[in-house]
Amino acid sequence: MAVRPAVGVPRPVGLPGGVSASDHENWFARSSAAGTVWAMASPEALVSALADPERLMLFARICTSPDGLPIAEDRHTAKLAKRLVSAGIVTVDGDRYRAVPQAFRESLAKPANDPLEALFSRGRLTAIPRPGKLRQALLVKLAEQFEPGRVYTEPEVRAKLAAIYEDHAALRRYLVDAGLLQRSNDGRAYGRPAEARPGLETDGRRAHV
Repeated sequence: MAVRPAVGVPRPVGLPGGVSASDHENWFARSSAAGTVWAMASPEALVSALADPERLMLFARICTSPDGLPIAEDRHTAKLAKRLVSAGIVTVDGDRYRAVPQAFRESLAKPANDPLEALFSRGRLTAIPRPGKLRQALLVKLAEQFEPGRVYTEPEVRAKLAAIYEDHAALRRYLVDAGLLQRSNDGRAYGRPAEARPGLETDGRRAHV
């Protein structure tokens, strides 16, 4: 399902000095193509984003900078900021980070009806749940992004999952281990396991990704 990004949604940060406007648009396009739901972050997701001491200190610096905090030039700080942006509590305005305090109020005012929605913020998965029913439900939902009857190459699988979550390898591994994606013996092709197709034959064991 294609979802249109809302006006004013923060752009992602991952490279030194931030990313270009075209990178921002491509990021949203990948999320929409993957069929993810653009949902408000849950209170739990916001707390999780600030649970790391370094991210908390960075957020404090951003909040106490009236004119915004200049975008980080080093990759480590940019990675910390990326998580804050993903959670919706920081935005990128030109060459500055700015806090989004209303995210906390909105998160409490409009709780997600679907527990799965609470795992997403601005089209991105904010965290992978611990093993259990919620993780299984998430994996089932993610598996729906792959069309039955179609064989996907490894780069295609990586692109789909990277549009949803930074650690795409973990998502792929969990999908395979859960039996929701099947991998060929040579590791070059993936598909839905219910589909019997030539070229996607496995030895019947769970694949390690």
